[in-house]
Amino acid sequence: MLNLPLRIYKVRGNSLSPAYQDEDYVFCARLHHPAVGQIIVFDLPGYGRLIKRIERIEADGSLVVRGDDIDSVDSRTFGPIDPATVRGRVVWHIARNR
Repeated sequence: MLNLPLRIYKVRGNSLSPAYQDEDYVFCARLHHPAVGQIIVFDLPGYGRLIKRIERIEADGSLVVRGDDIDSVDSRTFGPIDPATVRGRVVWHIARNR
């Protein structure tokens, strides 16, 4: 596998709608220093691959994430996430034709 600086993911669902919508694309770079407000893509057992916004960083380094949609499944449901599950932070967004 190539170690490329960017990875491309297709957004599934509307948890960050209206900014990020189903079938948009995002380019992600490695997350070196998590910061509140960053959009991240991560894998969570039982939930799959998710895209959320970092809402808060806990004292132990875990990340509290939240979707923009009121019905988003996020840390309110599954709790803080381990930063090791993060695949990258969004650095570029391509909206599908609307």
